[in-house]
Amino acid sequence: MTANKTKNIKKRSIMSTLFLPYTALFIAVILAFTVHTVFSETGKIKVNAFSSLQNNAAMIMGSFDSVIHDLDTVSQNIIYSNLIKEKFGMYINYQDNTLSSDEIYENINNTKILFDLIIAMIGPNSPADQTYLYSLDYGKFGVGLDNHASKERVSEKDWCSKVVEAKGKKYIYCDKDDTLGRFYSYSGDNYFVSLCRLYYSPLNVPQGIVEVKKSFKSIANTVNTFNSPYQEDVYIFSPEGKTIYTTGSSGTPDSYYKLIQAQQSKPAKSSGVNPIYLKSQNKYIIYSSSDYTGFTTALVIDNRMLMQPVHQYLNTAFILLFIVMLVTVMVSYLISRRIATPLYKIYHQVRAFQLTGEEKDTTEFEEMEIGITEVNTLYQALLKMQRQARKSMERELQLQNSDMQSRMLALQAQMNPHFLYNSLATIQAMADENMNSEIILMCQTISRILRYISSDSEQLVLLKDELDHTSDYLECMKVRYCDSLQFEFDIPEKMHQVRLPKLCLQLIVENAIKYSTKSSPPWSVKILGIMTNTYWELQIRDNGPGFSSEDLEKLQNQINLIEKNGVLPNLEIDGMGLMNIYIRFKILYHGNHIFRLSNNVPHGAIVVIGGMIP
Repeated sequence: MTANKTKNIKKRSIMSTLFLPYTALFIAVILAFTVHTVFSETGKIKVNAFSSLQNNAAMIMGSFDSVIHDLDTVSQNIIYSNLIKEKFGMYINYQDNTLSSDEIYENINNTKILFDLIIAMIGPNSPADQTYLYSLDYGKFGVGLDNHASKERVSEKDWCSKVVEAKGKKYIYCDKDDTLGRFYSYSGDNYFVSLCRLYYSPLNVPQGIVEVKKSFKSIANTVNTFNSPYQEDVYIFSPEGKTIYTTGSSGTPDSYYKLIQAQQSKPAKSSGVNPIYLKSQNKYIIYSSSDYTGFTTALVIDNRMLMQPVHQYLNTAFILLFIVMLVTVMVSYLISRRIATPLYKIYHQVRAFQLTGEEKDTTEFEEMEIGITEVNTLYQALLKMQRQARKSMERELQLQNSDMQSRMLALQAQMNPHFLYNSLATIQAMADENMNSEIILMCQTISRILRYISSDSEQLVLLKDELDHTSDYLECMKVRYCDSLQFEFDIPEKMHQVRLPKLCLQLIVENAIKYSTKSSPPWSVKILGIMTNTYWELQIRDNGPGFSSEDLEKLQNQINLIEKNGVLPNLEIDGMGLMNIYIRFKILYHGNHIFRLSNNVPHGAIVVIGGMIP
């Protein structure tokens, strides 16, 4: 029955098994990723385009508001100047009467003062091109492009009644002014934006009107500065819906404004910056309205121009997709062939290999039939060899593990005798000085150190325990060196549960103090801890002379040799040097360790130990 099942399994070559399904999988993944990216990016391109156009509309509107604000500032400066109103009143009175020679002189002098005052109010930056002062009865005084006066009645102006109804608030209108337009060198500059205000006498009686005008050329220059790739048409509407500026050559501006008004009247959640789509014209309207002036800027863009970057992106994406799929097929074929070629060789060698004798105990391994002919044959042959080698391999590993365990225990039990000698000498010196409390503290600290060293703990201990032991050692050294030795711990509390080889931290600190004391005090040792989601590390820094270039090169060469060959030298019982600590980390962390040596700036040494977090 088993033989029949084996015959029914379809056998495939390693080449077809690798190439066909994985090529199809790669293509499917790339295709799905590309389709997702295309839909995502095309949507982003369109959203970014609308956002850019909205910003353009807001900037144009902001530029227009800035012009109005400047005009408003000039008008208010004039209105709140009692001296200007007084001089203008005198000017009007002189126009009503027959003047004597003295009054003519006073009129000329008054006119000059009035002119100078208005020029001063406009300022050097010329925010306004023209300023007119109107008397409510009759009379006009101009400063700017047009510096002449007349007895023109303001009541004859179309906007006069609206300015009076505004009761001192600003009134804005835009219209042609051929009188001022003739001061420009070419046609098209006769369109001006005007801001008018009614001003009052000290007794709060309407006295006259101030009109401040600015050429619309500044607004046009702002529009021309936008180098938009969408070739949108720009429209600026007054609060009454009148088109005061446009770059469009076609279309119906009145209908655009009505659509904007209709959208603005909707609830707040559906109004705002959402573009308005004109299905009949295949266009979008993006607009920005000003609360300050009541004017609205609208950008009208053809959907074909808007979609042009999207179409370019799609064309590029599909060309790249075709290239990537073609490269994927080629790479998949080359990889499959590269993998299959050595397996073919092994396959033929294994078929020619014969084992002598039969294995009696085969219950440890499960018999299985693999659907790939080559791998199935390799598996059957390797299965037999594996059974023969397993017992001897396990025995060898046990011996190696026992040897490593005994060496590590011997290293943990070792302590630098110089530390004990120096500590006893320090205790003796303190006894001569009757420093009983310090002697008690020193003895307690040494007791904890000896207890920690001689304890039969695991090879890996908690960082918290190692820090306590290192702190005890540094306290002993502090008693010996007093203020000449300074130390600092900067360890996050979350690192306390990290496990590391026993005694490694204290021995690195001891080594740092040993070499630091060869230089002038004070000596400092800092232990800094860093922990992320993937690794932890301890940095032991000192301010001693640091590593010499020869020592650094020698240690690094030894580490590189171990990493290259994978052969660990025996741990040295005679000393717990930096190489012994590196070997312990490599063994106990199975290669997922961190060990770096470098010099501190401007002087000192840095030893970094750590490991990866599983």
